[in-house]
Amino acid sequence: MRSLSATVDIDLAVSQITAFDSNVPIDLTSIFTGYGPLPAVIGTRNQTGAWDGAGQTRTVLLSDGSSAQEVLTSYERPDYFGYTVSGFTDALRLLITSANGEWWFSSTSLGQTHIKWRYGFNARSAWAVPLLWLITNVLWRSYMRQVLRLFKMQVEHEAA
Repeated sequence: MRSLSATVDIDLAVSQITAFDSNVPIDLTSIFTGYGPLPAVIGTRNQTGAWDGAGQTRTVLLSDGSSAQEVLTSYERPDYFGYTVSGFTDALRLLITSANGEWWFSSTSLGQTHIKWRYGFNARSAWAVPLLWLITNVLWRSYMRQVLRLFKMQVEHEAA
């Protein structure tokens, strides 16, 4: 099936190692606070490992009472990590089979860190594509920008 993705990026005034080490194990509730009809993350459970290696899993709990399963698929400190989210229990399960997230971290010439985040929804069927396009390009991309702004504020504050 077709994948619809959004990509956002941001620069942080911290080192690449600091940005990576702060991001991967972050408390999701501190940055995924909800956006319009998109629910906030209210917690995780059943996490295997310290979230620092491919194959580790957890259940993500959302404010609308739903949940999803997340698996860390790649972990290349301090440059990249990827994950797959599946098993959605909300209405999204009717539109997608899974979603894939990827984060890239790179040092800039100014000693800062550039982060690029791509998130793709894997459509369950062709009929889901128009609605997923709308969700991805109108709601989800804006939510992603909000998440990155919150992450930037948190990490730069802690580093100061």
